[in-house]
Amino acid sequence: MLAKRVISAVIAIAFLVLILWIGGWLLNLTIIVASLIGMFEIYKAFEHKGFHPLSIAGYLAMFFFYLQHFAFQGRYDFFYILVVVILLLSIQVFLHSTKPDDIAITILGIFYPGILLTVAALISNAAIVNPIYLLIMSLTACYSTDTFAYFTGKTLGKRKLCPAISPAKTVEGSIGGMVGSIILTFALGILLNWVYNIQIDSVHFIAIGILGGVFSQIGDLTASSIKRYCGLKNFGNIMPGHGGIMDRIDSLLFVLPVVYVYSQLFMIG
Repeated sequence: MLAKRVISAVIAIAFLVLILWIGGWLLNLTIIVASLIGMFEIYKAFEHKGFHPLSIAGYLAMFFFYLQHFAFQGRYDFFYILVVVILLLSIQVFLHSTKPDDIAITILGIFYPGILLTVAALISNAAIVNPIYLLIMSLTACYSTDTFAYFTGKTLGKRKLCPAISPAKTVEGSIGGMVGSIILTFALGILLNWVYNIQIDSVHFIAIGILGGVFSQIGDLTASSIKRYCGLKNFGNIMPGHGGIMDRIDSLLFVLPVVYVYSQLFMIG
């Protein structure tokens, strides 16, 4: 099982490096595809529970959201979201068989993962010295937390962190994930300072490491809570040993917005 996870992770990392290196249209296309697949997994999860989200309406709303987002550099995102939410809520007036909870889940899928993953494009546009600078920082904080938490929990874990949501997670693993995020994000920041010949204060790297360590675990537990509610172990099986797209980006969906907000408040300018 571990070997399968490692092989899948290596392939995914290689693909991710290629996407970040090429950037531009490939990064945008990847965001769109990942969002739509993630929405599919979320809708399927709730269908497994007995709900009936308006999946086609959700996919179309998300697809056109990205079209206008990239066409107008996000200027009309807020207005688009307002219109889509109103239209979706209005469906039950015309289709009496449509239940409010199904509409709510449809909207949930648009925001989670759809809108949240849009931040990957925003964070690229608001980058420091290089479009992938903050993306690399976010990815490092997120997945170093996941990796260190996994191995620390396996070797030292004793006290359960959230047994009602995820019985395998431990307090020791959580602390290990936090420490790993801070160390690797700090080291990466120092390296990027040298590579780009810039002088960003190292306190920002520590802050991003802490934020990544905290919110990546909250994002992971949030997804685990949804899976437990829907009676699923994984959202999908697109990545052998790792599950579906949502099983891989659940932490990132929380880390990206937090790092973006932090960068806008404390790093830009």
